[in-house]
Amino acid sequence: MTYQFSNDDLIWKALSDGRRRLIVEALATGPKQTGELVDLFPDIGRTGVLKHIDILTEGKIIHVRREGRIRWNHLNPKPIKSVCNSWVLKHIDGVKSSTAKLKQIAERETET
Repeated sequence: MTYQFSNDDLIWKALSDGRRRLIVEALATGPKQTGELVDLFPDIGRTGVLKHIDILTEGKIIHVRREGRIRWNHLNPKPIKSVCNSWVLKHIDGVKSSTAKLKQIAERETET
């Protein structure tokens, strides 16, 4: 039996690398040409950056649009919001519950 990756898994994989998160941050200010993104990482070059772009594209975090020889990279924030809403918020609810219990205990001790 083999494990099938869900779309959430692909999003977490895409966000797991610091360089990919920097690409996402760069695209948050607006679409960028691939060459502009390559310039951010002179240590890994064009091929390395393209691999990171491919992983971000696989997770549907960015869309690549071609205009002739130019590749425009656009941020799609919906997948990031999706994992935050489905996974992160679930864990925040647990923290909120613990905080509420702690508040109740503190208030009881103050009353005595």
